[in-house]
Order: sequence, then C-alpha cells, then structure tokens
Amino acid sequence: MTSYEGYEGIFDMDVLNISASLMDAKEIARTKTIISSLKIYDENPHMLTETYTNILCDDNVAFLLTKISQNPIFKKHFPEFYEMNRYGENVINCQQNSSYHKFGVFKHILTTIEAVGNPQIPISDWQKKVLKWTMLLHDIGKPYVKVISEEGRESFVGHDDKSVELAKNILERFEFTAQEKSIILRLIKYHDKFLNEGEITFDNLKFLATELDNSKELFYLLINVKDSDAQAKSVEVYNKYKLTKNKYIEFANQYFTSNEIAMKNHEEKSESNQESEFDDMEPLELDHLINDIIARKKIKSIFQPIVDLEKMCVYGYEAFSRIQSSKKIGIMELLNYATEVGKNERIQQVLFINGVEEFEKIENKESNILFVNTDLISYEKYINKPRLYDMMARNKIVIEFHNYEKQDLTRLQLVIQNIHDHSGYVALDQFGTGSLTIDDITFLKVDYLIPDMSIVRGIQNDFKKQKYINELVTYGIVENAEIVVVGVETKEELDTLKKFGVKYVQGYYFFKPSATIDMVNHKIKGLLNQPVDDTVI
Repeated sequence: MTSYEGYEGIFDMDVLNISASLMDAKEIARTKTIISSLKIYDENPHMLTETYTNILCDDNVAFLLTKISQNPIFKKHFPEFYEMNRYGENVINCQQNSSYHKFGVFKHILTTIEAVGNPQIPISDWQKKVLKWTMLLHDIGKPYVKVISEEGRESFVGHDDKSVELAKNILERFEFTAQEKSIILRLIKYHDKFLNEGEITFDNLKFLATELDNSKELFYLLINVKDSDAQAKSVEVYNKYKLTKNKYIEFANQYFTSNEIAMKNHEEKSESNQESEFDDMEPLELDHLINDIIARKKIKSIFQPIVDLEKMCVYGYEAFSRIQSSKKIGIMELLNYATEVGKNERIQQVLFINGVEEFEKIENKESNILFVNTDLISYEKYINKPRLYDMMARNKIVIEFHNYEKQDLTRLQLVIQNIHDHSGYVALDQFGTGSLTIDDITFLKVDYLIPDMSIVRGIQNDFKKQKYINELVTYGIVENAEIVVVGVETKEELDTLKKFGVKYVQGYYFFKPSATIDMVNHKIKGLLNQPVDDTVI
C-alpha cells in the first residue's frame, strides 16, 4: 500500500481517487521504474530534464504525474508545488471554485498537459517539449496569489507573473537552453492575456506577436497554449474561447502573411547588426558578455551609407552594433536576456552612445549625419540625455524610433519636441507596419519617415506599393519631411523609386554595413548614371 506519510492534506482527491481496478498493473510497474530513474538521476540535470520531458509527453501523463507527485522525489525537484498559502492550499490541492473552472489547479494542469501539443498540424519534438513544460508550470502561481473575498469569491489576480517567477527558478534547476527558457517563460506570461472579446484588437495581438519576436512559429505555440488552457476550463469558457481563437488565427494569417517579406528583410537588417543566428549560451556566459559590453568591450559599431539620389553622393550613415563573441548571438536575444537580469538600461545606453562616439572619431567621412535606432521606451528611460544633447550640438543626429503605436502619440509628440529643442532630428522607422497612419502623425512634425523594408520588395511590379510610396513622397513635400527608403537591393527597385520622386535610399544595392567608412561618392555616381529601366508599370 502506498505511504502518504508527510503528505496529508496536499492532494486533490478528485485526481487521486482512481479506482484500483482500472489501474493497469503494467502502468503501475512502469511508474515505479520511472520513480527509480528519477532517484538515480537526482544529481544529473540533463537526465532529469529528459526523464520529465518523456513523462510530460507520455499519453498517460495525468496518471503518471498523479502517482509520481505522491513520491518525495517529486517534492524535492518541484518544492514550489508544495508551498502552503494562507488557506492551507498548494499547487496539488488548490481549489478553483468558480464558474470558469471545473477542476482544481493540479488537475487543471494535468488536463492541459494532455491537451497541448496535439494540433492538427504535426509539431517538432522541440516544440512539444516547450509546450508540455509550459503547461506544467503555467498556473503554479495560483495558490500563491489566491484571495477569497468576504462574499466567498475566489480570485487569482497576478498568477501569470507569479508563475513566471516560480517557473524561472524551476527551469534553472534543470537543463534548458537560454532560448527554451525564454520561450517557456513568455508563453506562461501571456497564456491568460487578451481572451475577452473587447481585448481582441489588432494592436493587442500585434503586441503579442512583437513579444514573441514576430515569430509565426511562436505565435501559433501561444495559440496552442491558450487553446489547451481553455479546454481544461468550463464548457462555457471554452465555447467563448473558440471565437477568440478564430480571431487569433485570422490575425496570424493576415499579419504574418503580409509581413513575410518584412520579416525576411528585418532578419537581413539584423544581420548587419550581427551576421548570425542565436547560438545557445548559458546564463553565466551571457552575464560575462553583458558585463564586457557595459565595460565597452566586445562591441563594434558599423555603418551603412544612405544615398542622396539627386546629388549622387552619401547623405548620411546609419549606425549598427555588432557583438564580438566566440558564440553567435543576436542583438534582440541579448537585450531580452539583459531585461531579465535588470541590465537592459545600461546595455541600451552603451550601444546607443558607442555608435555616436565611434562615428565622431572617424575623421574622413563624406557626411556628418548619423541615424541611430532605438525604441521609444528605451529612449525615454535609458538614454543618458545630457550626454546625447552634447553630441547633438556637434553632429546632425537623427534618432530612429521603432516600436511605437497610436497610444504613443502624446508621448511621441513630447519626445520629438524635446529632441528638436536640443538640435536633434527624429525619424519613424518601419513606418507602415503598425497602427499609425500618415493622418495620425501630421502634428508630430517628424523629420524623416522610413517605410518598412517590405514596401521595396517587388515594387516594380506592384501598383499598390507604388501608390503608397507616391503618397509618402507627397506627404513629405507638404509636411517638410524627408522619405528614406531602406532595403534597396536591385536596380529595378531603385529605378521604380526614382520614378516616384524618392530622394534618399539605403541598401545592399549600394553598400553593406562596414566598420570603416570609405570614400564612395565616385562609386555612387557610377551606379546612378546607368540607364533607367523604362519597363516599370
């Protein structure tokens, strides 16, 4: 007979009351073997992770975890599941007495694990691993934040953030790559976000897409997580969620299809920051790398010319940052980790200021105009303003903002005015991909508009794209704003842009980013003096 000594009162009996007559003797024996393996691998994070992953992916996962959770070895590996709250409850026996739920927390978790990772479209083993661990940990914060009102109503406000906090500690004890941990934590954080009908807006779903690196793969993993979570709730909740799910899928089909080229080009632009994809780096390695960057080590600023088509010369340069490491690391992955460890502020300052300072050191250059990219929040919170203002007095610095939306209009207006007051200039980068339109920004008085790279691809054969560029150029003339088109790679694209009056362009057709600034005006003239293709529609 199984001993429950020391575990009295912690189990959801609705889960554990499984008739012995229904228990397959073979499954019971297999469970004992698994528990023995967990004890043997107790000090081996790699084998423990593999064993628990196999359990989570097992067709009989609810039975296995129910039995394993009765053994002290599980409590040793997941002590967070057994911490008592003020009501004497923990993850194992916490009840959810509301119309939204039909199970207690632990049985809900088990049900979601069974449901997740079984979509109509086959998924990879890597995706399945991420999904299963996400569901194991997605609601473990509930007992910690549970509140019962005087009227007897239960609430779990903030359980998603608490679950992320607890999950982060758990994942550190096992063996996951930095990328796997980051994805699992983000899926947990947003599993309960934007479920009500009024919340399903383009801006909100675009926010989720952005938080998931604008990755179609990760966005569909989040849909899978939300769907599994809803299935384990009440029938009413799941029926409502089906409508929400349809809107998520409609958004994904529209957003990712229309932005596939933009995604590709964004990745290409990221390669100019760091010509690689993200390699797995352990937290200790990332910590050392971040400390080196803060100390102004292992970073190199590179520059790409912006071409003036009318004057046939370099108009200015855009600054990027390249990380020097023995392993491949992308800027966005680095910043995501820096945010987790509370060092994003210093990283942002260093990369931004380093680009400007390195530009100032270069004596022989064909323009003193520098475009430097940052997001609105980072600029407001992180950038050393007095130091930047001093630099603005010496150079023509154009601050390119990205990650801005309609709700940012008032903030943008104040920021832009402040930059203008200190002799700086402002550009809106990736314009056209968010919720802002030309009509929205008229009163902002921006100096430059930089349409998203996707507008360039195939523009010579796309009347809608040509019309859009024509409208931007007209706006620029009326509002005294310059249009800079980036991502130009072919002569056909260039010829089309010239026909519609575009004055400033940037892209691989002319030059790739480089740590050195060469004298290239003569090369520009040679490229621009070639005959224009008149076959453009």
